[in-house]
Amino acid sequence: MIFYKYYSDVSRDDIDRFVGTQEMGRLVTAGADGAPHIGLYNFVYDGTALELHLVRADEQVADLRAQPRCLFEVDEILAVIPSHWVHPEYAGAATAYHRTVIFQCRGRVAEDPGEVLAQQQRLLAKHQPEGGYRPLGVEDPLYTGALGQLAAVRLQVTAVRPKFKLAQNRPVETRRKIIARLRERGRPGDGRAADALQWTIDRQPS
Repeated sequence: MIFYKYYSDVSRDDIDRFVGTQEMGRLVTAGADGAPHIGLYNFVYDGTALELHLVRADEQVADLRAQPRCLFEVDEILAVIPSHWVHPEYAGAATAYHRTVIFQCRGRVAEDPGEVLAQQQRLLAKHQPEGGYRPLGVEDPLYTGALGQLAAVRLQVTAVRPKFKLAQNRPVETRRKIIARLRERGRPGDGRAADALQWTIDRQPS
């Protein structure tokens, strides 16, 4: 993936706001033979690190113990547009819009039931804030089985590479036309895509 400056010129505040709205991301690790392994997980993010849980027998747990360096990728696929929205003849103007953030990380795996439980509480606070479950307890027989099988993974962020591909390479008037077409078409995601393209216009100096 190429990180052109006009796509990757995104402030850390904007990156953190975007990542905070997403529910799942992809962990990429390297196996002993160099083969990449990837998994899709719920996560929490505090601006400096990401947290998720794995089953202790997961191959990615073994990967992180042997090689803590890893990637965590968060993305939002927004819309695909036809070429004639941009150019009446050139087919190469067809494109896709998305927001993507790739975190370079160092992973730490913990199996202590207390650490796993504390992390589960943070995950639940994000993904199930309404409650609706019995409070977690290390000694509670309802939870001891799961706590004995899970590993808490903390990914300390060492570098961030964003790519918000939202037509920043097009003139503002072209972007406005695309926004109007997206709102007219009305596919799932088109409204979010239109709002995202509008963001690229609104953030420009007046």
